[in-house]
This record gives sequence, C-alpha cells and structure tokens, in this order.
Amino acid sequence: MERTEKLKRAEELLNEAADLMDEALRMSGMESRSGNDSDTIRRIASDDEYSGSLRNIRKDMEYIEKEQPVWTQPLTSPKHMFNLKKDE
Repeated sequence: MERTEKLKRAEELLNEAADLMDEALRMSGMESRSGNDSDTIRRIASDDEYSGSLRNIRKDMEYIEKEQPVWTQPLTSPKHMFNLKKDE
C-alpha cells in the first residue's frame, strides 16, 4: 500500500473513530468529559482549512507525484530563466 493510500485509510479510520465516540457518548451524561475531542479528530483527519490534515497532506503528495505543467513551476518560468531587464 502506497503512502497516499495509507493516509486515506487513516483519514477514514479517524473519522469513523470520531463517529463512534459521538455515538457512544450521546445521551450518556458524560459528553462534556471528552470536550470537543471528536471534532479535533475530524479536523486532523479531514479539515480542508487545516494544512496539516491528513486529507490535505495526501492531496499534496498526490500533486507532487504527478508531472506538473511548466506554468505551475515558478522557478522554471521564462522570467527566471532569461534576463529580461531592458537596461542590461
């Protein structure tokens, strides 16, 4: 299993664990003891706004593994390859 597949599986397992926590604690009278732990777990697993989430890390890995068009590679831009200043 490659890294991105492992990250996707970990994301799925964390989300499942958070759901199980919520289900087990629902109407138990002990919901407040875990605070927002299930929300924190979901954030780590899948939050699009959190750059460290497993989903975002996996997406970045997938992006890096694919060949990218030149326009997405700023250091290979013509403006960095040639001296385009008029005075020189």
